[in-house]
Amino acid sequence: PIWDLMGVTLGFGTALLGRKAAMLCTASVEEVIEDHYQSQLKEIGDDEKDLKGKIEKFKMHEADHKNMAYKSGATNKGVYFIMDKIIQTGSRIAITISEKI
Repeated sequence: PIWDLMGVTLGFGTALLGRKAAMLCTASVEEVIEDHYQSQLKEIGDDEKDLKGKIEKFKMHEADHKNMAYKSGATNKGVYFIMDKIIQTGSRIAITISEKI
């Protein structure tokens, strides 16, 4: 539930900052998730072909969402660069905590 609350807060907060910020939020989060899936794929053995296929499919969806966000106005230039790094860092922290609990 805490991740849901944080996700809604992040989405709502960036939406208040405008379209570019909201789209950047999507792109930043999706990029971190895409990287996370790539890391998982490296760890999974060839004996887990079904699982690998599912993760590759999920990774592809995340990449599509990220690309759509950039096409819809996301930018990580100027002050948005700082926002991008903050959102990515927070997303990585959330993933790390989730892996521990």
